[in-house]
Amino acid sequence: MNLISAPLWTDEQTSLPSLSSKIFYLIPVEDGSPPEASPMQGFAPSLMRHARLITSISTLPSDIWELTPERQNIRLSLKMAGLSPIMWAGQSKRALTRIITPPHFPFVVLLIGDAHNIQDYQPWIQAHTFPLVVVAPKGGTLSYEDLSINGLRNSFLKVCDALKGQVKDHELIAAQEAISNWTDIENREFEPKIGGHNAFTPALSALYTAGYKDIQNGPFTDLKDGITPYVRTLDILTESILNERAKIGLREANRAFPPTPELNLFSPSIYPHFQSTSIMGHGLNDEFKRDLLATRRMLKNQSGYSFILTSDRQKKALLGKDHKGNPRPNMFFRIRSEELTLGTAVVSILAASEFSATIRLPNSVNKTAGDVRQFSQHYHAKIMNDRKRRAAFSKVQKAITDSIPAEFLTYVEKSQTGIRLISDAHLEWANIRGLPLCVQKNVTKIPVTPGNLFISQVSPQPHENYCVSDFKEVLVLSALAENDPIEGMFGAAISAFEPHFGKRVKVRTERVRDEQSLREALNSFEGPMVIFDGHGSHDDDKAAALHLIDEAIDIWKLRSNTPRIPPIVLLSACSTHAADRNHATTANGFLAIGARTVLASAFPIDARDASAFVARLLYRIAEFVPVVNDREKRSVSWMEVMGGMIKMQLLTDFCRRLLKKEILDEESYTKFHLLGNMAINTHHPWPYEAVLDALVEIGLDRSKMLYELKSAAASSTAISYIQLGRPETILIHPDNYEEIG
Repeated sequence: MNLISAPLWTDEQTSLPSLSSKIFYLIPVEDGSPPEASPMQGFAPSLMRHARLITSISTLPSDIWELTPERQNIRLSLKMAGLSPIMWAGQSKRALTRIITPPHFPFVVLLIGDAHNIQDYQPWIQAHTFPLVVVAPKGGTLSYEDLSINGLRNSFLKVCDALKGQVKDHELIAAQEAISNWTDIENREFEPKIGGHNAFTPALSALYTAGYKDIQNGPFTDLKDGITPYVRTLDILTESILNERAKIGLREANRAFPPTPELNLFSPSIYPHFQSTSIMGHGLNDEFKRDLLATRRMLKNQSGYSFILTSDRQKKALLGKDHKGNPRPNMFFRIRSEELTLGTAVVSILAASEFSATIRLPNSVNKTAGDVRQFSQHYHAKIMNDRKRRAAFSKVQKAITDSIPAEFLTYVEKSQTGIRLISDAHLEWANIRGLPLCVQKNVTKIPVTPGNLFISQVSPQPHENYCVSDFKEVLVLSALAENDPIEGMFGAAISAFEPHFGKRVKVRTERVRDEQSLREALNSFEGPMVIFDGHGSHDDDKAAALHLIDEAIDIWKLRSNTPRIPPIVLLSACSTHAADRNHATTANGFLAIGARTVLASAFPIDARDASAFVARLLYRIAEFVPVVNDREKRSVSWMEVMGGMIKMQLLTDFCRRLLKKEILDEESYTKFHLLGNMAINTHHPWPYEAVLDALVEIGLDRSKMLYELKSAAASSTAISYIQLGRPETILIHPDNYEEIG
């Protein structure tokens, strides 16, 4: 990712470019290949070595205006609206030095770690027409001890002095004035003081941006009562952040830029295959191998935030020796510690950028993978009656819910702006007031494996801004052979709904027979959304496949020559983010090659339901979004668009169930379906409860209706759909921006 590439804008009076106010933080790292990634989560080792530098970035300003007196009162509200992301990237020397930063992007901070020599970068640094701000142990503009607001201010003012004649004078004067007027954020007292721990770092970074700089009173030492002290501390930090956000509330800017998710649920995890990978051979002595095996078992059995040592073997393994017998921290523990530090650092920047609460979950959530696998086997069974399906889902749902401390679920229930899951665990199925989280709240998910993909997803993502008119053409990639039993269902659903959306949205269908025709279709399309209509599969221990008419392809392999990928990808195919398979899913592949968000499926999906879902989505874009734009005078995020669709899918399945059982007649079906849709789209906090209340009013038993609703959920494609990536950063505005007021 090249953060500083952008078009050159000029005005009518001068050819000089406009000055960007953004600050870019760049960290040189070594080139690496996938086989060199860390063994447990898949991070680039060179980036792991720079985790401390990344953490330090979370305390620094995102642009030259952030610390001005005029910005102080709205600084946090801009963060909450996603308008103040801290722009950072790790870049190899080769990628970094092949581009000279243009003078209209002058506020670049190069952070050189101990593993790099500043002299290797001097020719590139000196080739610039302004002084780059270089932070290095020796020989830089600033040392790490001097990296402060005052140090940055003085350095940036020198940058401005060198820019005269290279950018517009009035913008340069404004920039100099802004930087000169930087003021430290007012220091605020935080009580009670807490002990420092990696699990708390993202929350501490968010609070730091609000002025709470003196929160810790040393390391966290309350280690005797299991997870309780950790949960208590995270509870305090989360409540503090959410209370601050509530005080700020909605601002006028939120009409155009909806608030970001206020709550991140973060659970780092380890590749499932790590536990079964052989560590025999490689010239290791037997004692060292036994220590590694003991360590691996401890990592597998961890359920809380720390390790409980139950044997001398574990204690010996934890202290560690190298393969020659010399004292050294255990290799697996050392690598895992570095992985966790890096993962926490990048989430901390996200939390500081958005002033959002981040709850680090105990490792027990990752131990629910076996329950998920068992439910997946039930789901794939060719014969599965209604009662068994409901019982199987209730079991996995209980396991997931029980793995999350009740205190944290309270915050999930109270959430108003959405939940971001940073996890491989299927937290979207947690029980929230009787139903899965994914149908109760707007939810998006960022997988944590592979690690390098995870970093790319939590890294800064500026808004993608669209209007409804930008969706005038939607690309459908048709990958079904003419004799396929489900070929034609998609077209029939589109045709049925086209009278409702056809004036605003046109569907362009391209049949894709092979990889070449897929590339050609994608490269010829300039719109924001592509839909794949076909089959998907994911076999054990292999990469997932998308089945085109003549061949199956691995999306990950498109990275070598990436076609144009629209920001929104909908995969109307089975198992594109399979619940019981490895990380090499089709959905992850699309994220890796440039999609901003992907709608994927955890299980096989019914072709009729999937076709109707897409047709209704096009109708939602054409009719619902303009109504919100017009009546509520606000823009809509894609997270809201898709979140509403998933909720309405369950509502449809529930109402159909009642119709099929003759609990409702056709007229009542229409009435309650409409009532539920209205509740969902008018932001009723619990729309299904509104439907249940209405059913009770006509004499139906609430407990029986709730049973039917839960049964519908267990079989609904709503629990299979997963919204991945960063849909909250895709916004649909009125075609006339003035309509927002």
